[in-house]
Amino acid sequence: MNKPEDTDRLLKMSKSTLDRAVDGLDDATRRDLRRVRRAALLAGKPAAGEKRPAWLLPVGGLATAATVAVLTVSLWLTPPENNPVAQLPPLEDLALLGDAESLEFYEELDFYLWLDDEKEAG
Repeated sequence: MNKPEDTDRLLKMSKSTLDRAVDGLDDATRRDLRRVRRAALLAGKPAAGEKRPAWLLPVGGLATAATVAVLTVSLWLTPPENNPVAQLPPLEDLALLGDAESLEFYEELDFYLWLDDEKEAG
């Protein structure tokens, strides 16, 4: 990083160089520069009719906060689905995962279906 002394020295040198350059300008050039500067400053300011009212920013913030509050409360107070079974995992699936014999049965289900078809045919 630059040291503060280097920065100060650079600023002093820049200021003295610019001051010398300004001193060398004739009056017509200075007048033109002032006119252009004034025009640029006026162009940056909004016209009186274009200025936004001061109350608009706080009102917009309050409207946003109110919208978020209404959505939060409405989601919070929404009742759950009427069918509580749909919200819980089926107990049969849990029983299958806990019982190794049931898993073997479902792995060999095709065999048992074939065996049942053979009994009916024979």
